[in-house]
Amino acid sequence: MESQITITSIIIIVWLIFPGVVFKRFYYKGQFAKQFGVGLFADRLITSIFWGIIVQIITFLIYSKYFGFTYTGIKSKVVTVYASVSSNKIPDISYDNLEYILGYLAFLIFTSFCLGSLFHFLIRYFKIDLKYPVFRFSNHWNYYFRGEIASMREFKSLKAGKWLTTMVDVVIEDGSENNKLISGFLTQHTISQKTGELEAIYLTGASRYSKNEGKFKPIPGDCVIIPFSKVIDLNLRYTFKVLTDEQKNTIKYDRITSLPFVTISLLIIVFPWFLKINAFLKILGILLGWLTWVMLLMLISNPFKPKDKLSSKMLWTLFVIMVVFLILTLLTLQITPSWEQIKNIF
Repeated sequence: MESQITITSIIIIVWLIFPGVVFKRFYYKGQFAKQFGVGLFADRLITSIFWGIIVQIITFLIYSKYFGFTYTGIKSKVVTVYASVSSNKIPDISYDNLEYILGYLAFLIFTSFCLGSLFHFLIRYFKIDLKYPVFRFSNHWNYYFRGEIASMREFKSLKAGKWLTTMVDVVIEDGSENNKLISGFLTQHTISQKTGELEAIYLTGASRYSKNEGKFKPIPGDCVIIPFSKVIDLNLRYTFKVLTDEQKNTIKYDRITSLPFVTISLLIIVFPWFLKINAFLKILGILLGWLTWVMLLMLISNPFKPKDKLSSKMLWTLFVIMVVFLILTLLTLQITPSWEQIKNIF
C-alpha cells in the first residue's frame, strides 16, 4: 500500500505539478522573478496543479494529434506499467514506447515554457496588469520605481510619457538624533524572497543634504545601498520623455498589431504539424508562412508610419514577393485547393 501511494505521488508530481512549476517559472520573469517562490505552500501547490492541468490538456491535444495515439490506448499502457511497478516488477517497455514517453515529457516542458513566456509577454506588453488590478504582480514596487503607475487609473493626474529615470529623495535613520536626507538615481531594488516586501534600494549619483552648508554634497562612491528597514520617508521623481501625437499613434498601432502577429505566428508554427507531410516540408512551410505574414504586416503598417513610408515601387515589389511566398507556402504544405474546389467556390 505504501509503495502504491509513493508511485501515485511521483506520477502526480511529474505529470501535474512539474509542468505548472515550469509555467510559473517563465511567467514570473525579470523584476517579478522572486514572486515565483513567495506565498503559502498550499496556494503555490494549487496554482501549480491548475496550470499543470491546462498545460497537460494542450500538450496532449497537440501531441496525440501528431503521433496518432488515443486516450484509451495510453490508459491501457499506463495501467499495465503501473500494475508491474506496484507489484515490484520491472515493466516491459519497448523502445518505441520509451521514445513516446520521453518525447512527450520534452514537449510538455517546451509547452510550459512557451505558455508561461507568452502569457507574461501579453500581460506586460499590452499593459493588462496596469489596467486591471487582478493581473498585477505582487512586486508592486516595480510599478512605482519604473513610473508605470502613470498608466494606472489611480494616477491619471501624472503626465505620462516614455519613462527615462527615477530620482529618489529618501530620509534614513542612522541611529543619531538627526536623520539623513539622501538623493540619487534609483538603479535597482531587491525584494524579500519570503515576504515579497522591499529589502533595499540602490542609488547611483547619490548626494547627501548638509544642514550646515544648506546644500546637497556628492557622496563618494559609485553605488549607495540603503536597507529599507532604515527608511523613514521616500519621495519619487520621474523623468518622462514627452511623446508627440505621431509617436503615440505609432506605439498604439504597434501594440494593436502585435496581438494578431503573435496569434498568427503561433498558428503558423503549430498548424503544419497536423498535416500529413514530412518534417522538412513542415519546417520549410513554417518559415515561408511566417515570412509571408511579416510582409503582409509591413504592407498594412506602411500608411501609419510617415517617416518610414515605402515608395510605391517598393510596395509593389513587396506585394509580389509576398504573393510568391504565399504560393510557395501553400505548395510546400500541400494545402493548395484543387481545380474542382476552386470552381465550386465560384
